[in-house]
Amino acid sequence: MITEVLGHSSIRVTMDIYTFVRLDSQRSAFDRVGDALRGDGNASDGDDGAAGVPAAV
Repeated sequence: MITEVLGHSSIRVTMDIYTFVRLDSQRSAFDRVGDALRGDGNASDGDDGAAGVPAAV
């Protein structure tokens, strides 16, 4: 149904798009955790990702 609403030609197109978005968000979150663990959590990498998500240190 989502594929149809979005006008994608197949479920594969939909999954390729949203899998990429999810992986990109995960990568961004891991980068922020790494920054926090290194002590440079205030550094901006230009990624607006999920800014403001708390990370336990």
